[in-house]
Amino acid sequence: MYRIGRDSWKARIITLFFCLFASSILLADGIQGGFLDLEPRIEVFQGEWDRATRPDSSEKGWTPLSETSFRADDKREFIWLRAEISKTELTTKPWLLLHPYIQKVTAFVDGEATTAEPVNFWSNPDDRPLPHHFIAIPLSTVDLNPSAQSHTIHLRVEPLFHINTFFYLLNDRELVKELTFHTALAFAFLAMIAIMAIYNLLLYFSVRDTVYLFYVAASVATLLYSALLMNVQAYVLDAASYHPKYGFVFGLISFILHVPLFQRLLDTRKRFPRTHRVANVIAVCGVFLLILSPLLTYDLLVAGWIFLAYPMYVGALVLAFRLAKRAYRPAIYFVVGWIPFLLAVTMTSLEYASFISPTNGVSYFIPAALSWEMALFSLALASRIKILRDERDTLQAQQIKVSEKARKTLERSNRIKDDFLNAVSHELRTPLHTIQGQLDLLREAPLNREQNDAFRLIEYANLRMTRQVGGILDFVDAQEENLLSSPQVFEPQSLFDLLEYEFREATRAKPVSLAFGMDDSVPGKIFMDGLMLEKVLYQLIDNAVKFTPAGGEVLVRASRLERDSVLRILVSDTGPGIPDSQREKVFQAFKQGEAGLTRRYDGVGLGLPLASSLVTALGGQMGVLETSEHGTTLEVTAPYGDVHQAERHDPELSENGSVTQVPRILVVEDDAGNRMILRKQLEKIGVITEGVQNGLDAVQAAINEPWDMIIMDCQMPVMDGIEATREIRSKAPANLDTPIIAVTANASESFRIQCLEAGMDDYCTKPLRMEKLKRLITNYAESRVITRTREQRGLKDTFTDN
Repeated sequence: MYRIGRDSWKARIITLFFCLFASSILLADGIQGGFLDLEPRIEVFQGEWDRATRPDSSEKGWTPLSETSFRADDKREFIWLRAEISKTELTTKPWLLLHPYIQKVTAFVDGEATTAEPVNFWSNPDDRPLPHHFIAIPLSTVDLNPSAQSHTIHLRVEPLFHINTFFYLLNDRELVKELTFHTALAFAFLAMIAIMAIYNLLLYFSVRDTVYLFYVAASVATLLYSALLMNVQAYVLDAASYHPKYGFVFGLISFILHVPLFQRLLDTRKRFPRTHRVANVIAVCGVFLLILSPLLTYDLLVAGWIFLAYPMYVGALVLAFRLAKRAYRPAIYFVVGWIPFLLAVTMTSLEYASFISPTNGVSYFIPAALSWEMALFSLALASRIKILRDERDTLQAQQIKVSEKARKTLERSNRIKDDFLNAVSHELRTPLHTIQGQLDLLREAPLNREQNDAFRLIEYANLRMTRQVGGILDFVDAQEENLLSSPQVFEPQSLFDLLEYEFREATRAKPVSLAFGMDDSVPGKIFMDGLMLEKVLYQLIDNAVKFTPAGGEVLVRASRLERDSVLRILVSDTGPGIPDSQREKVFQAFKQGEAGLTRRYDGVGLGLPLASSLVTALGGQMGVLETSEHGTTLEVTAPYGDVHQAERHDPELSENGSVTQVPRILVVEDDAGNRMILRKQLEKIGVITEGVQNGLDAVQAAINEPWDMIIMDCQMPVMDGIEATREIRSKAPANLDTPIIAVTANASESFRIQCLEAGMDDYCTKPLRMEKLKRLITNYAESRVITRTREQRGLKDTFTDN
């Protein structure tokens, strides 16, 4: 992984590189001390001469060279230069070294050409007298007059644009040093740009920011442009495939690619939007100029480039200065890197326009400045990315803070909602429990027909209200994915009997036929969350009865799948069926198939969605098995565990009469009325009861004496039922295994899990009906009596043996 922002090491490398570069310049100055500079002796022919042959020495028009920068006009295709040298100078320094910017030249010594063909700066070095991108012409290839003490050197130059060169005579050793220096210098600049391009390409693969691609593309164009400026392209391109205009084309491409780089480095879109739009226009104009470049002359191409580039360069520098004053670090790097480039471009342009005296190192001005610029831009880019990351981290921190605040607000809202629903459930179920208790006590009272009808209606309304309250709470738990299954042993047939009783009044009032069928393959007892299955079947049957017209029938059938322990229940009705377009919608909350059915049938549309969520919590599946205009069949499959229980009745104990011992049950309920009703219900069943009003009293009662079952309310003052259960399980040795049954008005699944995890054996919601109480006594209290009697008999036998 490449790190962004820690750029100090990179700055050191760049500084070291340019220190070495400066040292090489000083070394070059020392080397040049042995050269013979012919410039003071050079004369240029300014007369009229339209022939390619050299002007005769007698011709007028030879004048001392006042400048080394020339440009041939339309009337003169050639520029002729000459210089006088001594015989000794020619023999000791037989090489004439010229800058590539002399473009195309032929050298003559005493009128004889030293090379068969002119040497030009875009030809392949292998085709030159010396394979190098500089122009080195041997002067010793011609036959000299032995008696001559001086010789005349003529140079015929064929320029396409301004020329700029030095005129050095040197020996073999000096030539090697000079060419080595220029080679190292040229490739050092190119290597610097290439290294920055490769480095930032690797950074792109790490950071994945497109600004790095712009940098790499600009670096490649800059690399090619610099190579052309220093004539290094001669090593890879031949004269037939190269034109001097190409250098400016690559320079134009580099400029176009620099524009988006400027915009990103200086963040113009955000900080200078108007300038950002102007830069876009300039970039588009540059693209058009690039497209038209094959059709433009060299002068027009250069003029168009300068017209676009200078406003952009100067404008970017002004913006960078403004940002640098604000301590914007990328702008500081931009200014430091951009000023040398602007100076180099300006000096080169002025020199080619003959506004300033020419210099021999003109070809290195722009490449050196470009390598420095790309290095500093790399630092600016790293700094810019670091700023963006810091801004992103700050924004993320703010977003996390806002999200955390929103999360806490949501949690607080959920807690308020849960507390509200629990409070509503408690406040509704508590009076419903009182009503159900009174109905159970009134059930065996002598009632006339009118009173009996009223009794059934009240009981049905009470049961339906209880189911609706529980369904709403279960739906909330389902939406929050809080439904958890708590498997226990129960009897499927008892569940069917309970549901048949609950729907007796609804089916009679419509009327609708409701029938239950249990296949012989279904075990008498299974290990499954019976309460959750009861809720599923209630919702399905209620939905079927609701949509079945008068005179129709609803059939509930249970069977066991052959392949494994999976309970399969089919609920069929003779209702209107479910259209194919509505099959998925019926399992969505608040949907009842067609919109018109919402008004035609009662309900809030929670039945099938709630049942589907409950089946999923059981680890099963539910779906539409078949449907038509004559009815619908829903299928529920859920896995269960097999139950292997020993016989409950011990013959030996029965003979001794211990099984007839009456169970003792402790009733823990803070509401005096509900406590009284619950005790009366239990006493009617035939058990002994005691009552306490809070959890603390229940713990003390459990410590004092053993009980066969404890019925525990959960929401009580002083100590709630969950805490009381934990205390009994840890501090009451006589009741460590005594069944504790939660009887609470809180019907949420999450609360049921809390009760069971606290150590309770079962969980019942208010109102608690007489049938449910009987099953609890049978399943828990009587089993506890038998177990306790066995323990007592075992102790008695032990004492007898002793």
